[in-house]
Amino acid sequence: MRKLQRPAEPNCLHAGAPGWTEDYVVGRERNPAHPFSWRSDACYREIRDRLAAMTQRHCAFCDGQIGVVSRKTIEHFRPKSRFPELAYVWDNLFPCCDLCQSSKREQFDPALLKPDDPNYAFATHFVVQYKTGEIEPSPHADETARRRAEISIRLYALNLPERAMARRREWEHYCRDPEACLDDYNYRFFLE
Repeated sequence: MRKLQRPAEPNCLHAGAPGWTEDYVVGRERNPAHPFSWRSDACYREIRDRLAAMTQRHCAFCDGQIGVVSRKTIEHFRPKSRFPELAYVWDNLFPCCDLCQSSKREQFDPALLKPDDPNYAFATHFVVQYKTGEIEPSPHADETARRRAEISIRLYALNLPERAMARRREWEHYCRDPEACLDDYNYRFFLE
């Protein structure tokens, strides 16, 4: 996960969120299976585009490209099924790949790392293993930071064998490219 700087909330979300949230919370209270809806296709596209621009069209968690090998999805950091009052909150939304989203599902742990947290830094929590392609909790981190890294790796399935192999391959290509531009690659936290 790279450190992210969140852009301003889209006006349509700012204007619509209070009413949409109230409707969604009331709907869930009446029926726990009440479906979630973005309520406005135009606003959903604006939210998705603004989030994607925040990450240069990469997943906020694994940093793989979205929209190329994965659908462009929006992740509710705190799951909307457990935190319906946060379903339309801008700071709770991230661009996400299918694999990260389907791995995390409705799980949440308060220790989960949030890439736009002002105190988040990759090097504080993780180290990279260039030979294996894996990321690991930093041995230099305190116990809390290591635990947070472990939870984030587990919930987003960041060390699945195919992901580790893809990071290793990307590292090899990046090292051979004499004019490498970091944003042209996936897994930038691994390459930096």
